Amino acid sequence: MKSGKQRRAEIKARRIQRAVRSGVDCFAPVSVLPVGAVAADPEQLRHNNTHGQFPLFYVDRAFSCRDCNQAQLWTAKQQKWWYEIAKGNIYSHAVRCRPCRRVEQARIEEARSIAQAGLARKREALGNKE
Repeated sequence: MKSGKQRRAEIKARRIQRAVRSGVDCFAPVSVLPVGAVAADPEQLRHNNTHGQFPLFYVDRAFSCRDCNQAQLWTAKQQKWWYEIAKGNIYSHAVRCRPCRRVEQARIEEARSIAQAGLARKREALGNKE
């Protein structure tokens, strides 16, 4: 089993590798923002319980949709909304495009309504027996 200090060092090393792969280090102090970057508000990120650094800015990130496998772009503006306004976890990232996200939300809502209807029938059946 690893100590917390060892684990944090591994996590930091992985973050640095990821930043190097992306070509832009969002955690490094900069005097001028990169082109297309949106400044982050660290005060709005305080809801994240982390010992790590918060990003200083957001840059557009490319990703492949989990369902349709199309190349998509998660814009810096969308990231700012997700992390600072919607209070999303700072370690989360986009995995579905907008149309696939809507389909998934509809599927979850349908499953929820079916489950609720089943529970209502079960309560009704139990109520009639007593």
